[in-house]
Amino acid sequence: MTTKKILILKNARGGDLFTSLRLISSLNIKNNKIRLYLSELNICFAFLFKNIEIIKIKYDLKISNRINIFLDIIKNKYDEIYILSPKTFYFFLPFIFRKIKFFAIVYNGKKRNRPNNFLRKFLFSYKVISRIEKKKNNYEELQTKLLDDNIELDNNFANLSIPLISSELKSLLPKSFLFFQFRYLFFEDLKWNFDDLDKLFSALLAKYENILFSSDIENNSKSIKYINYFKKKYSLIDTNNYKINLNNNSKKIFFLENLSAKNLFLILKESQINLGKHGIISHISHFHSAKCHNLFNFEINNIDDFYHQKFSYSEWYSHMSYKFSFLNNDINKTIRKILKFI
Repeated sequence: MTTKKILILKNARGGDLFTSLRLISSLNIKNNKIRLYLSELNICFAFLFKNIEIIKIKYDLKISNRINIFLDIIKNKYDEIYILSPKTFYFFLPFIFRKIKFFAIVYNGKKRNRPNNFLRKFLFSYKVISRIEKKKNNYEELQTKLLDDNIELDNNFANLSIPLISSELKSLLPKSFLFFQFRYLFFEDLKWNFDDLDKLFSALLAKYENILFSSDIENNSKSIKYINYFKKKYSLIDTNNYKINLNNNSKKIFFLENLSAKNLFLILKESQINLGKHGIISHISHFHSAKCHNLFNFEINNIDDFYHQKFSYSEWYSHMSYKFSFLNNDINKTIRKILKFI
């Protein structure tokens, strides 16, 4: 089989990366040479890739990033380029490099299409995500449809490097637990306070023996007040140094401080159910075929808002069979909603 030089542009968020793993694994056969561009938001999951060269660039492309990508394409003369992040700059590349086969996901919106029909003519193959109607295929499924018919779809991710949990890490975890991801912006939007979070945890403990939770894996100085509170209030599990600090006032709730992306990936597979804002938790859970419940806090003011969120949900989560709850600042109503589904 002919060797191909392939460039994959995937400088996106962490959850978004997981929608492309099946495609990347299917392309990662031994005769292909692949270079993969990741962002500061998803490069923490680079451990999943073997025999692939990883390049880090900004999520929001800088001028230097654009120049380096341009020079990279000139120098390496790729056979195929996959545009898997909807950056406007990327869609001008097929117009310039017309001898290269470009594959892309494009978008039809209510106000405009990205890219426009003129630029789409220079793509070798593309699949359309509609932002104005419910999708028959989600984002992951559409990406795999970009593959040539002669490429076997790797549904088992055999060409990735999937880690197994170590005995040291597993020994830190309770035998049964619910995993919860705390996102500080999500809860500030809901106008919840620490008492509300404690009330939620108490309700969850009525159904699950233990709770393990983490904060955002994306480091952010604004979340420090929450982290300091968690360290004082709850028991701690240090998954990096394999230590447990038990708080006698909170023996069933464990805060996972400085949880790495790799350990998050491993722990979500061990959990009875994963609970958190839609995004990275949902996609990793789907990868593991693990039980998950998604939380949303979109404000629904009219029927247009409802359909917009419905279409957005189908773009990412259709065919995943995950239930979800729309939350507001009423903590008691929120608890009733969540307990109904988990």
